[in-house]
Amino acid sequence: MSRDRHPAFTLIELLVSLALSGVLIVLLNSQITNALFSDAKIKNQIEYRLEIENVLEQVAADILSASHQPNGLKSIKLYSTENELQLHLKRFGVSPNTQKLHGIAVIWEFNAEGISRSINSVDGQYRRKLSSKKINAKIEKIGINLIDLVLTNPSFTKSKLFAL
Repeated sequence: MSRDRHPAFTLIELLVSLALSGVLIVLLNSQITNALFSDAKIKNQIEYRLEIENVLEQVAADILSASHQPNGLKSIKLYSTENELQLHLKRFGVSPNTQKLHGIAVIWEFNAEGISRSINSVDGQYRRKLSSKKINAKIEKIGINLIDLVLTNPSFTKSKLFAL
């Protein structure tokens, strides 16, 4: 009896190819997982940077709308310790209840608990937490009417100049 042999893969060749395919699938899976993790980390960093830029714009708006003292300077006071920075300013605002113009005290706090903004007015006290991530803040006085607010966390530093 003669058998005609057809060309085919041996069992060993099939097992080797399956093992190589398994190794490739594991490597590809780890690369995809790392890429997704990196993408989420970068997205969180970008969102936090936008959050900080938004805070700086709100601080700028508050400083711009601060009332002036008799000496011509804005009514802004800075309180700074090693772990905390507070920015107190006074401005005028319209009461939502009475529709009358009243004085408002705005307090910005930058500390280990994050960033918060408090408003004290005749209508009550309101506090809003704008960020819950720890941030280091410091004020550098550039001149008599110019300050630089520097916000730092482990991944970046952001600063903005303010005219008083």
